[in-house]
Amino acid sequence: MNHPRKCIAVLFLTALLTAAAGLMIGPQILIIVPMAILAGVVFAIRRSFLSLVCFGYPFTFGVASALIGYAENPGYERTTAFAVFVAIGMAGIALMAAGLWKAVPGRSQRKISRVVK
Repeated sequence: MNHPRKCIAVLFLTALLTAAAGLMIGPQILIIVPMAILAGVVFAIRRSFLSLVCFGYPFTFGVASALIGYAENPGYERTTAFAVFVAIGMAGIALMAAGLWKAVPGRSQRKISRVVK
């Protein structure tokens, strides 16, 4: 592995943002999701990979929905709805991880050569 610090940072930030999906439970989802999408548009216009993080964050609510359904309904993990929510949540987590991987700075492996005249 060439980038151990970068891997740790991306893993930690992805886990933190995924855990923060619990903040969207309730009426605050009406504020958080539009703000995340608006931030994603701004970052996309600026051609930043953080736009993937902002667009992926609302999808992580799928994991929270699957966990709520699992806790409240016996046998929910064997339903199609559970599988759909988990898939949506995993897609959001993958978007966030990809965006963080590109956005978090790492050591450059390229060597810069100087041309002496």
